Amino acid sequence: MKRIVVFLFIIIVPLYSGEREYILGGDNWQPSLLRNIEIDKNEAGENSLFIQSGEYLLDNSTELLLHFNSLPIVDVTGNFKLIENKASISEGRKKFGAGAALFNKETNSIILDRTGKGIFPGRIYSDDFSIEFWVYGQNYSDGETIFFMDGYADIGNGFIPQLFRCYIENRRIIWTIKNFFIPPGSKEFEVKISSERQLIPRVWTHHLLRYNSSNGLMEYLIDGKPEAVIYATTSARETGQVYPLYSGSRGRIVIGNYFTGLLDEFRFKLEWIDNNMLSLLGSHTGVYISEPIDLGNSKSMLIGVDAKEILPSGTEVLYFYHLGDSRQSLAENSPEWKKIAPGSGLLSERGGRFLCIKAVLYSDGEKNVSPSVSRINIKFDQKSAPPAPRVVRAEPGNSSVKLKWSEVIDSDVDGYYVYFGERPGRYFGSEKNSNTSPIDAGKNNELVIRNLENGKVYYFAVASYSKSASRYGGSIVKEGGDYSVEVNARPLDTYGDKK
Repeated sequence: MKRIVVFLFIIIVPLYSGEREYILGGDNWQPSLLRNIEIDKNEAGENSLFIQSGEYLLDNSTELLLHFNSLPIVDVTGNFKLIENKASISEGRKKFGAGAALFNKETNSIILDRTGKGIFPGRIYSDDFSIEFWVYGQNYSDGETIFFMDGYADIGNGFIPQLFRCYIENRRIIWTIKNFFIPPGSKEFEVKISSERQLIPRVWTHHLLRYNSSNGLMEYLIDGKPEAVIYATTSARETGQVYPLYSGSRGRIVIGNYFTGLLDEFRFKLEWIDNNMLSLLGSHTGVYISEPIDLGNSKSMLIGVDAKEILPSGTEVLYFYHLGDSRQSLAENSPEWKKIAPGSGLLSERGGRFLCIKAVLYSDGEKNVSPSVSRINIKFDQKSAPPAPRVVRAEPGNSSVKLKWSEVIDSDVDGYYVYFGERPGRYFGSEKNSNTSPIDAGKNNELVIRNLENGKVYYFAVASYSKSASRYGGSIVKEGGDYSVEVNARPLDTYGDKK
């Protein structure tokens, strides 16, 4: 499945007073975590979450790994360099990942080379190896070559040519290994192994040849089922002496020579592959976690979550959420996740500013079919700033003004800000003393502002505030609402000691 690099896509849609909707998905996703998840087109052409396909992973025993996802073709291990390529990439017909190598016998093949080194490490290689690939032949005509490796081996008394070839004959794949295994005292020796069953054109099949160095066993499997075995030993059986494997002095590999069809996931490993992966998916489950979504303030309440998904038989998707005042993403297995059923609707137990969504995708039992999710709709109640006091009075005093205001009956009110200044509508405090604007009055309904200049007119307004999480973290800030009606007063010394 095709991997796509994407960014957060959030649409804010007004529904009714206080209610909003976030839409994750469609053309864009922004995850904080993707585990065994990739983003690809669903049947409707929408970028959707899928369980990751089963491409082979790179490890220390891998000598060559070709995914054929894009051009230029690259050996993931870095061991082999691309010398020539006239194959193209098919994004439609493929087995894993974003594409497969498409060959036409009228064009040439892929040539890779490891200059100065043989196919196997060292002059004589004494461990296991495996070669595997997926193939989709158009006709499987005689003489079509899946790949061959050639070179020269130093057997101590001169160099001899080597050829490791995998080709088609009578719609069967034939493996011939010439002069890699050399009996003592001999100059040439060929090992040949093939399947009994014929291949069906235009059907993907998996092919694996593996070698056990402890007893010389070479086994050929198609789609995980043994087809043939031989022994590279003096007796051609398990009890004979194992022939040494000469690495050779050249590491050239030619893939798709005169072949018409597709190849995918070509891998050469220096080990016996015991459990070769044949399922289409890499795992039974995949996990998506969104980046924290800012809902505006700490009193925002989650109303419900809905999802647009495709659930083939045997698959399932579970959804979880976390709502709080911290912008930090939750770990995959955090106990703070709460399960939610799409479309059921709910009211979160408490408000919060930052929302995270987790989706867990489950495949069918054989890891061949994935569900998909193209949209996650999040409905929430975004509390607006609390209303301002309706009545405000200002009583002047000597170098002071006493303000009184009506209480705002609203559960979201956590306190009041008093704004003042020396010009109407410009509440910057007083220039000649330490008073700053606004002043936090807490939940009080009156406040005396002192150290004012007698004879000067001051202008005042009051706003309610509610506490909210910081936009960039978990700290709490106080978010003020609209101003009340403006009032003014002129402190004078004629008021005596009146404060």
